Amino acid sequence: MQRLFTIVFSAALLLIGGAQGTPAQNAYPWTIQQAERRVLLDDIAYYKFVVSVGPGRYDKIAIHRVVREVHPQQPAHLSQAVMFFAGEPTYFATLYIEPLIDQTIPRDHSIAIFLAKNDIDVWGMDYRWALVPEETTDFRFMRTWGMTTDVADAQVALTIARAMRGGPFEPAGPLFLAGLSYGAQISYAVAASDTQRPAKLRNVKAIIPMDEGLVYADPAIQAEGCDYLDYARGLIASGTYSYDNRSLWQMGQLAISDPQGISPSDSTLTNYQFALVVATSPEDEAMPWHFAGGYFDNTGMPTGLRYTNVHLWNELLAHNETPYNPVFVDVEGSAVQCGKPDPDAKVAAHLNEVSVPILLIEAAGGFSHSSDYTATFTASHDVTIRNVQLLSDAQQSEDYGHVDLLTGYNAEYLVWQPILEWIKTHR
Repeated sequence: MQRLFTIVFSAALLLIGGAQGTPAQNAYPWTIQQAERRVLLDDIAYYKFVVSVGPGRYDKIAIHRVVREVHPQQPAHLSQAVMFFAGEPTYFATLYIEPLIDQTIPRDHSIAIFLAKNDIDVWGMDYRWALVPEETTDFRFMRTWGMTTDVADAQVALTIARAMRGGPFEPAGPLFLAGLSYGAQISYAVAASDTQRPAKLRNVKAIIPMDEGLVYADPAIQAEGCDYLDYARGLIASGTYSYDNRSLWQMGQLAISDPQGISPSDSTLTNYQFALVVATSPEDEAMPWHFAGGYFDNTGMPTGLRYTNVHLWNELLAHNETPYNPVFVDVEGSAVQCGKPDPDAKVAAHLNEVSVPILLIEAAGGFSHSSDYTATFTASHDVTIRNVQLLSDAQQSEDYGHVDLLTGYNAEYLVWQPILEWIKTHR
């Protein structure tokens, strides 16, 4: 499989490898370092490729594919394809193929498998920072890894997907882009960068951002971005180039292995209770969103999750977070959110030129309508907004949450089926 991929990959890049990413990336030959395949369910297979995109030790990304096969190692030729981008700081596979980490949920309960079963060719990408090993101690290489890097790498991944879906000398057409949270921001930013590419090299057919925006009109949200921009730049100035996310692993592991033990993060709570608090508590003052809708007792303590399996939530805490992610991602993202002219806000420079169709999926208990502005800021004349609200406005703090869009018991008919139908109407 690896040899076949390399032949197709190299030939196709002779045609579409120009004008990809940054000049440095153009000069570097993209090469596959690792390939693997496994069967997920019936005739649905999962492929993963690790691709070198630069000369550095950590200059590599992972490209994923979930697809129906005609025969083993022979993907079906499907007319529609979508590439999902992960959140920050998460992995593609654990976020969009949850049965890989939680064997207690149905094998087909994942958006990637659902779409593949319905003849959509599903792709995904892990950012280069998601592949940095836990034992790493020197993060100077991460100093300038930000949204601009992730967007350039996404264009590489899309080019490769088109090459693999088509033939050596006739790559397939552009893809739909989708993503939750930071993945939504990257979808917008990639679509913006795509407007500056020659028409025949454009990789974006339409975008499906999920519960996040890139630019905001609300002054409170802008002010929050300005404040965090100062904080993130301070970290960079002090020589701190990465965040360490490993405490989240411990939180999830303790909630699973020792649920009644006292939480090391809060001595007034058990490990189980603390994980529920993280799931259901507001994560932002300007935008009081939560990860998952919950049930609460008369003291305000969460007692369970309304829409997502609690065990799955704990497994996500334990396994879905990358060890590290770059501070400079937040420098660029906060510069855009701040809403003031800034040299680090360039990822949104051409956002108002994006004219491809947009399906915005949002959760009433997530970012909700604060995400609307980005979609309407673009030049698209085909914008559909679907807000998943199951409770009254007064119960926003308990309503469908950010991650419920992917993990909810009823996400298949509330979120995934509408996405499938929208893709099919935008052939």
